[in-house]
Amino acid sequence: MTQVWSAVVATPLPEGWRFGIRCENGAVSLADFLPADTPLVPPQGTCACRAAADVQEYFAAGRTAPTVALAPRGTPFQQRVWQALRAIPPGQPCSYGALAARLGSSARAVAAACRANPIPLLIPCHRVVAAQGPGGYMGAIDGAPLRMKLWLLEHEAAG
Repeated sequence: MTQVWSAVVATPLPEGWRFGIRCENGAVSLADFLPADTPLVPPQGTCACRAAADVQEYFAAGRTAPTVALAPRGTPFQQRVWQALRAIPPGQPCSYGALAARLGSSARAVAAACRANPIPLLIPCHRVVAAQGPGGYMGAIDGAPLRMKLWLLEHEAAG
């Protein structure tokens, strides 16, 4: 099924990734990293304009928090994890275990909620790392997703 995006913006990520944003009822409900050959889509509406600006500011200046409303769909536990992710400051990664301890959960459950995050980057699951090394990203432990996670962490550390 082809996704209908409210905006698709270019990023400075390796391999030319694009970033797709879907808005519903004035809030971002879905976002995803898209292949480099995905056509750019100018922001459609106020929510998409604000979200696209947030993404562009993140890449340009390391904005710490989105200004656009976010409305991810998930279980109550996933919602708790995603809220906790938004509290992790840029440049200060947190381990799965430490986040799990704060939430009274397990590292595996936190990792599963991160993997289910429907709004990556704006809900910064990339800031959660393994006790030894970066851990996975978007359900992968190597390849393009891991290179993307490492780039995002380096970008934030430099900012």
